[in-house]
Amino acid sequence: MDKRRIAVLGFGRTGQAVLEFLLRREPGQPLLLFNDDAIAAGDERRAGFERRGVRFLTGGERFAELATLAGGGQVILSPGFDGRAPRFAALRAGGAEVVSEIEFAFRQLRARVIAVTGSNGKSTTVSLVQHLLAHAGVPSRLAGNIGVPLIAEVDAVAEGSWVVLELSSFQLEEIVRFRPEVAALLNITPDHLDRYPSLEAYAEAKRSLFRNQEGDDWMVLNADDPRLADAGRLGRGRPLWFSSSRPLGGARPGAWLEAGGVALDLGRGRERVSLEGNPLRGPHNLENIMAAALACRAAGLDAGAIEAGLPSFRGLPHRMEAAGRVGGVEFINDSKATNVDAALKSIAGIAGGLVVILGGKDKGGDFRALLEPLRQRARRVLLLGQAAPVIAAQLPGLGGRLAFVRDLAEAVASGYDELRSAGGTVLLAPACASFDMFANFEQRGEVFKEEVRRLGRREGEHG
Repeated sequence: MDKRRIAVLGFGRTGQAVLEFLLRREPGQPLLLFNDDAIAAGDERRAGFERRGVRFLTGGERFAELATLAGGGQVILSPGFDGRAPRFAALRAGGAEVVSEIEFAFRQLRARVIAVTGSNGKSTTVSLVQHLLAHAGVPSRLAGNIGVPLIAEVDAVAEGSWVVLELSSFQLEEIVRFRPEVAALLNITPDHLDRYPSLEAYAEAKRSLFRNQEGDDWMVLNADDPRLADAGRLGRGRPLWFSSSRPLGGARPGAWLEAGGVALDLGRGRERVSLEGNPLRGPHNLENIMAAALACRAAGLDAGAIEAGLPSFRGLPHRMEAAGRVGGVEFINDSKATNVDAALKSIAGIAGGLVVILGGKDKGGDFRALLEPLRQRARRVLLLGQAAPVIAAQLPGLGGRLAFVRDLAEAVASGYDELRSAGGTVLLAPACASFDMFANFEQRGEVFKEEVRRLGRREGEHG
């Protein structure tokens, strides 16, 4: 690592992990931390890094100074920074190399990489891949968008073992040499259109996952997604397809559903993975299982090892998570359903009487796609948060089934009152981000679960 100045952008989890890595590897490296928001001089984390030689530059108005201070150096972006924004042109013009944290960490990595992206299902899929590898005794670590920056794992992972990465479109925007041995793109549906000028621009960021692959790498792709039909345009890796709608195999190697199981054919003969012990709820999770099975098969596991590991996997919190039952009413927490397509899949996974809670921070989604499924399945649709009036305006056909609520406490109580006589399910599937009312989707899900527990205590006391 040379002694040119390195600027780290963002003082969240990723930025701090990058600083820790750089200080550990090269204590004398000139380091600069830029953050758009102010960081108080008395902040303990800031003070600790300053004592170790990191210079802080805070406030969006000081961004122009980076062009001078980081000229000829390297700029490492946290995912919240959009390197395509006009203000980065001056940095590049000054000779700075702008890369994502993923790209920077990959250059230091000695491990093999399985990487997964997509609009929905990423976290469940990478967690299942890592679980199946671990169950089979294959050394692996889980990192990326799931909550652990890749750079934090670089020194912990053994050479030749696997790193399983969840990657967002933001993390893929500034890659240069990043090359996963196994790369999976689960789906592309409208999302983050508050950041991207078009769906195609968002899709292109996702597809860049395959950009640097070579002929001996693997591409795992959704055969049912029309935006992924042209594998040859995506990269040079060997495509493996998965489909929940039709058999594959032969000229289209991959995975598909058959009675009670998943058929696998990678061109070496057909295998089968039983779904008898499948712990995951909802049809969308069958796609996640197929993608995970193909990724693990490409990494060297056989069908028997995949089948043996599947039953012991536990789904992730806030993803079709059972949040409790009060009387005959079940509550499901799918706070991670932060876009319209995810909410559609959540709704499709529930049978019987249904109340759906929608709303949060609008990311530019088209809520009209929810109209027919809600008309067919939902007895009541409860709207909250910043996006509530937008959703209501796009779903006039639901008429009196729409109702506004102030918060999750009122939503839980209203959903229960609607279903308490006949029974059914109250589903939190917001189709929106959480940042209007909560720090993140995890906090939103935890608040929902706590409100269900409070309702249960009240009903227990008075029932």
